[in-house]
Amino acid sequence: MISLELMLYCLVAGGAYLLLISFLLEMIGRGLKISRGIPAELLESPGWTWFAINYIMELLFFVFIPTMAYSFLYLILPLSGVRAGMAGALFAFTLGVVPALMGLAVRLKLSMPYLLYFLLGLLLKLGGAMTIIGYLYSL
Repeated sequence: MISLELMLYCLVAGGAYLLLISFLLEMIGRGLKISRGIPAELLESPGWTWFAINYIMELLFFVFIPTMAYSFLYLILPLSGVRAGMAGALFAFTLGVVPALMGLAVRLKLSMPYLLYFLLGLLLKLGGAMTIIGYLYSL
């Protein structure tokens, strides 16, 4: 049986982690001036509205959908624990994010430090959220 209470815990804990790591990565990126060299027409102007919209999108794709998928797969497969969460995150990252961004890097002339920082941020967000979900399902 799917536990709605456990799913709510996953959403709250994953959302809090995502908010914290998004804020830290944004501050570090500004400090490193990671978007230097990219034309202004390609970048969105950073602000609270942009941060909120980006956070809601990432909350949907990194926390909400994985929580739903994990809760259904938990009934069928014996998946639980931090290892299962990290394995799911690495699987999704390797098959979903990396090919799309590498294809984009070939088509657009974006700076490699920006792309690598963006990939690292996505890995930290997805890996942390999936690890939290896996850990909470192992309790």
